[in-house]
Amino acid sequence: MKEPLDLLSHFPPVTDQDWDKLIPEHLNWHPIEEITVRPYYRRGKPPPEHIFNHREWLIRADVEMKDAARAQLAGAGALGFNLSEENAKLPEDLPIGTIPLFFRGRGATPKLLETLRLRAASRGYAPEELLGAVDISSQYPVRQILDMVKGTRLWTLRISLEPWHEKGATHVQELACALAQLSDLIAEAGSGFATEHLYFFVPVGERYLLDIARLRALRVGAAGVLDAYKIQSQKINIVGVPSRRYESALDPETHLIRQTLQCVAAILGGCDVVATLDTDLGLQMQQIMRCEGRLGVAADAAAGAWMIEHLTDALGAASWELFQQIEQRGGLDLSWNWIEKQIQHAHNQRSAAVLSGADVVVGVNTYLSPDIPEAALRPNSLAAPLEAIRLRAKALTKKPRIKIQGEHDPWLHRLLSLCTCDIQNQPADIVITKTPTGFTAQNTREEQISLTSGDPLHLAADQLLQLFDSDAA
Repeated sequence: MKEPLDLLSHFPPVTDQDWDKLIPEHLNWHPIEEITVRPYYRRGKPPPEHIFNHREWLIRADVEMKDAARAQLAGAGALGFNLSEENAKLPEDLPIGTIPLFFRGRGATPKLLETLRLRAASRGYAPEELLGAVDISSQYPVRQILDMVKGTRLWTLRISLEPWHEKGATHVQELACALAQLSDLIAEAGSGFATEHLYFFVPVGERYLLDIARLRALRVGAAGVLDAYKIQSQKINIVGVPSRRYESALDPETHLIRQTLQCVAAILGGCDVVATLDTDLGLQMQQIMRCEGRLGVAADAAAGAWMIEHLTDALGAASWELFQQIEQRGGLDLSWNWIEKQIQHAHNQRSAAVLSGADVVVGVNTYLSPDIPEAALRPNSLAAPLEAIRLRAKALTKKPRIKIQGEHDPWLHRLLSLCTCDIQNQPADIVITKTPTGFTAQNTREEQISLTSGDPLHLAADQLLQLFDSDAA
């Protein structure tokens, strides 16, 4: 009888140090959060416990109130409304007491809360059957807000990461600010505070693995704050929404694909509710994830993945350290100028990386659609300066004809794509020649400009289009 093959004798153990010697430094990823993401991870500590235990999530459609019935028929499990007027009138057929309803904006007031109570009672629903959220303005004291909502299961205290996200904060800065705001809320509310009426509103970005880890780190950090205040009720509610930071008005299909990645990250990261920005396609996207992808079959499905666990720990530790610094400076309000400078620095770094093409954003600075629709640009999107150039290039009576002499690099390729140029040999409106620091561009009038590889693409494109305009004049 043959002896069984002893594979371990042929493949002895390899230590982390041995692997590190073989892996070059440039394979490590250093995101803006100033943590190191290694190209491989191995089992280190014992398998971790699950950070959250729920499996399913609510699919929320953010719609106009007139479209509520249609969204519900399309499969929305919750509805979101932005009430722009203080005394917004609720339609009689609004499904109050049937599914969770989320209200925000100027119309999310104590008066609306009372209307919901009365409407639910008239339909035979008890107050505790009211589900969803009414984002009552922070101008009301925390204790007063909690008294208003007593007896219901509505969420009325909202900690939104969106303002910091839109300003360009890193994940670490967003988490630290959220924990500081949670600490301030608990301190103001005093004894007896419970989390049942509190939720976090989180824009989920496109850096898939980091965003999963960020959501898990938020739960860990929030639990740490609650422990510090000796609060027993620790149900942490999170609503995720696809980030619009890189939203492309000129490549909407590309952004819809990006939303798919964002929604999966939100689900695997443990969001209780995931909002969709596009009612039809967005709902279908999440329904496919649930019914065909079966993303809701396991709680905390990312738990135990070595890379996810490492990123969760790294983001959690860094954000907790920054949170402590905020607390030492007197809390979020007193330290805001200090933290805002750090966020502005992060925004400048992120913006420079996107505008120069150092960070590839599909449909924004790379792999652009040749078909440019008429669309209003979103000013807060990092895509806006680049899309303004694309619209300007579209308005030209003819495409610039470009001849390239010598080598070219990805930066130049992105620049010419942004300006919708035709690359050809003869004849050419502009000749581009390689130089030690970048390129020179010369038109038929022998007017010349210098282009430095790695400069912001929209500024270089402005120069190039001015050179072409001068040639055509």
